[in-house]
Amino acid sequence: MDDRRHEGGAATIDDRAAGLPGSNTMTTRLVGASRGDPLTRYLFDALTRRYDMVGHIDAELRPWQHYAVALSTYRLSTPIWKERFFKSALAFRMRSSNSRDELARLRQPYDAVVQVHALFQTRGAPYVAYIDNTHHQSIEGWPAWNPLQGRDLDRWYELERATYGRALHLFTMGEMAARSLVTFYGIPEERVTNVGGGANVAVLPTLNDAPREPVILFVGHDFRRKGGDRLLQAFRRVRERLPAARLQIVGTSDLSGEPGVEILGRIDNREHIARLYAQASIFCLPSHFDPFPLVLMEAMAYGLPCVSTTVCGIPEIVVHGETGLLVPPNDSSSLATALLRLLEHPTYAALLGAAGRRRVEQHLSWDRVADRMAPVLDGLSGQGMGRTGRYCGDDGKRRAI
Repeated sequence: MDDRRHEGGAATIDDRAAGLPGSNTMTTRLVGASRGDPLTRYLFDALTRRYDMVGHIDAELRPWQHYAVALSTYRLSTPIWKERFFKSALAFRMRSSNSRDELARLRQPYDAVVQVHALFQTRGAPYVAYIDNTHHQSIEGWPAWNPLQGRDLDRWYELERATYGRALHLFTMGEMAARSLVTFYGIPEERVTNVGGGANVAVLPTLNDAPREPVILFVGHDFRRKGGDRLLQAFRRVRERLPAARLQIVGTSDLSGEPGVEILGRIDNREHIARLYAQASIFCLPSHFDPFPLVLMEAMAYGLPCVSTTVCGIPEIVVHGETGLLVPPNDSSSLATALLRLLEHPTYAALLGAAGRRRVEQHLSWDRVADRMAPVLDGLSGQGMGRTGRYCGDDGKRRAI
């Protein structure tokens, strides 16, 4: 992501400082709303460093709601059932209702809600939304993510359009999502801002300059969509030339073992993940479709050169030839060539890794995301719940209370 794309309307450092908590200027008061996405903690922490975050609400399904949605979406095929559950209109309405109930419990005044993703619509309060991917993007790029047909698909689009249309502003992780909102969903360009994403690390790790073994690390739960099949093919070619090379796969256990491949399964322990990053020499994510993979920024934070593909928002994260290498998707031969280039030239790999770390420090942090949101969020101060006696109703219009 070239940061020049975001600087045209950005506030100056002095302008931003004027709105920080503790200054004489009234800062925007925000509420965070999500359904538990891992990035939420890091984004909301960054917003807290800049604004007065008066509360966080969880719109995720309650246990009884979860069972109700599971029953209503059941299919014999587990993958189809999972996607129908995820894109259930009933689940969407229940999460939206939960957001209204949670907001009603807040006693402090606030100006707006910052909603993460679009699997619900914030009810009863003005909101902005942070979007990584639209459903139309999924249909075009990875049809397996679309279990809906006919009226079900139309209904989901109606829910999406209502959520996007009633938001005060829409922030996106990448350019593809921004274009989708404008061209397919009809959102005016001036209400959409691409702000990028950040590495999900609370504190940037201390880097170790010691030589590393020839270890390629892959982290991803959706093995096929993230190109794991092509990585295995490429790694076999790598092993033919470098028998000492190893491939560590995190996120799946449903694979057959083969020489040099370590299948580590799903790892939830962040310290364990950190050790794997610190010990690897290359991070590889050869995705077929991946809207804006934050895991690449995590790897870059640990000084790893990244080998990935040219799809979706990946070129906004990994700069080819500067912080890593990008190859066409579904091309195991080009992937093997890129991996061998870094494994056989560790000095070059280290230079790419160091540049990636600098890119995270300077551009790909959640504090920088908050900076890019600031021109919009600063303008919401004094306009929301409890200060002026107005709120933004579910139809998007201001009205008195």
